[in-house]
Amino acid sequence: MSVLGVTQLILLAGLSFVLLLGSLASCCAPLVLSGTASWAPERRHRALLLLSVAPVVFASFGVLAVLTPSLLGVVWPVYDHCLRHEDHHVHLCLVHLPQHLGNAPSWIVLMLGVGWMSIRSVSALAELCRASKCATRLRVQGKSDSELDAHILPTSAPLCLLVGLLKPTLFLSQGLLAGVGREQIAIILHHERAHAARRDILVRLVARAGTLFLLPRVRKHVLAALELAAEQSCDEVAASRVGDRLQVAETILKVERLLQMPASGVSPIAVAFGGLSVPERVLALLEAPRQSGNILWLSAGFTLTLCGVLAASGPLHHITESLLQALVH
Repeated sequence: MSVLGVTQLILLAGLSFVLLLGSLASCCAPLVLSGTASWAPERRHRALLLLSVAPVVFASFGVLAVLTPSLLGVVWPVYDHCLRHEDHHVHLCLVHLPQHLGNAPSWIVLMLGVGWMSIRSVSALAELCRASKCATRLRVQGKSDSELDAHILPTSAPLCLLVGLLKPTLFLSQGLLAGVGREQIAIILHHERAHAARRDILVRLVARAGTLFLLPRVRKHVLAALELAAEQSCDEVAASRVGDRLQVAETILKVERLLQMPASGVSPIAVAFGGLSVPERVLALLEAPRQSGNILWLSAGFTLTLCGVLAASGPLHHITESLLQALVH
């Protein structure tokens, strides 16, 4: 019973942290979006990625900080915080385990939170499994082209897909190759290889998981801005390789008119050349490359704040135990 009791307390603390930090991140998101709108795409992408994972990362460090006093008590008994509590006080501790389970409302709150996350996780995993099967069928149908470093699909429908999380594979259809010129194919290849080198599909998946605790409308805006920043970053790579920003913009417009939307089944692990962000991408290419944005200071602040959470483990442990005391009794 004591192990079950401390498990309940840890889960309740983690759930409370992630909900609180998700709400805080939702309030800060509009400021981050507006503040980074003029940044260079790569720096903006990193800033938005930090925002996306912040609730889960800080919640994890919060739970670690809360458990730190009990872990220190194992090594140095003088730091044993629980010895100063009354017997009936909640012990969020791995050493002095609680002897009683929480009340019914606390279990209901916990089951609702864990149940919601479980349903979302199972749904996401099922979607990934279906996408993986679709990707396998594409690989079977495609024929490898060593010169283009891509798989060519024998279809007249124009298609351009980068598929895969860890080792993405580029799929081009015969219809697309017949509809664009050699220079435009080179631009497409530079763009998609940049996506592969950046692991943008995997990063998008991580961002989607990290933003689950943001408000739905805020989450939608953050993910859309993150995807736009990734596309613009790859456009900048292609422009630097060919040395002509206008030519990249023309290629985006031409391919967008040719391409069909990818099958929905493979979209969780795929990125297509084009999409809803085409107007913003073209306008950015018509301007001079942006150099603004200081991601170094933002990353440093993120890291220092995490260190501050761990450094405040004592007060955080006490506050969390007091709140849980009110919740479970």
